[in-house]
Amino acid sequence: MATDIPNNTTSSKLTTTAESKSKDSKTTDQKKIRIIMEFLQGCSPYESDALRAMLAVAKGTTTAESMPQYDRTAINRYLNFGCDKETGSTDAIREHRQSRALELMKTVSQYVGKEDIINITSVLLSISSDKKDIENIMSNLPKMQTVATPNTTSGILGNNAPSK
Repeated sequence: MATDIPNNTTSSKLTTTAESKSKDSKTTDQKKIRIIMEFLQGCSPYESDALRAMLAVAKGTTTAESMPQYDRTAINRYLNFGCDKETGSTDAIREHRQSRALELMKTVSQYVGKEDIINITSVLLSISSDKKDIENIMSNLPKMQTVATPNTTSGILGNNAPSK
């Protein structure tokens, strides 16, 4: 005896499978976003851009000579972070930059193979000790940030001029 009841079990299973895949995809995307956000929040200022540039070196898409200016600027910003006019001489700035380069090498080494570290090291050393970059930094360094203190004579923060 034939029945006129349609067999919807196949289409029902397909719909359930598609909905399940969509939910799994959203959950996976949310996990990826959370991981990326945790990584970025753990980075120091300018570190994520410097890492991106160093990973391009490791990948072989760029070298110190062929590096785009925006990548070189990103690396220089990272290397210069923490310098101010009170840092001192060219040698002190070079030392600071090379110390920061070492920190960056340690961080990027987590993401690349041993053979890539050689290329990254040579690029970072050439950039961190580049005479032209250091001279440019020396002329553009900000003064050391100081905390404003109340002036007892004028009552104005940060003003040490005598009041009239």
